[in-house]
Amino acid sequence: MIILFWMITVLSVVIDRITKYIAESGISEGQLIRAITLGDTDILAFSMHKNTGAAFSSFTGKTMALAIVTAIAMVLITVYFHKQKHKHPLLTVSFGLIVGGGIGNFIDRVFQGYVTDFIRLFPFNFIFNFADICVVFGAILLIVFYLFIEGKYMKQFEEEKSNEQ
Repeated sequence: MIILFWMITVLSVVIDRITKYIAESGISEGQLIRAITLGDTDILAFSMHKNTGAAFSSFTGKTMALAIVTAIAMVLITVYFHKQKHKHPLLTVSFGLIVGGGIGNFIDRVFQGYVTDFIRLFPFNFIFNFADICVVFGAILLIVFYLFIEGKYMKQFEEEKSNEQ
C-alpha cells in the first residue's frame, strides 16, 4: 500500500503540473474558453486566475503562510498514513490524493506566489485546478472510509488476528 500511496501522490502532482502548464501556456488572464455549453450556460469553461489565497479565495494575500501550513499538513498526513498498521486501499487512495493535491498547490505558492486556477464547472461559481480536485475527492473518500468502512474493516482485521493466535 505504501507504493500505491506514493504512485497516486506523484501522479497527482504530475497531472496537476502538466494541466497548469497547458493552462498557463494557452489561456490569457481574463480570457474565457467555453469547452461545453448548453444554451447560454457554460457547463465547462477554462479561465485563468492567479489565486493568492486558499479555497474560495479565502486568506487572500497570505501565500507564504498558506504554503507553510500546507507543508506541515502534508508532512503530518504522510507520517500518519505511514504509521497506520492496517492500510485499507480506500484510505491509501484518499491520503495519496490529498497529499498530491496539497503538494501541487504548494509548488505554485512557493515558486509563483499564487496558485494557478483555471477550471470553471457549472453550477459552481468559482475557479479551481486539478490539485483542488484531488484534495476534494481525497477528503470525500476519507469521509466515506471513516463513516462506512473503518469499523467493519477493523473488526475483520481483529477477527483474523485472533484466529491466527
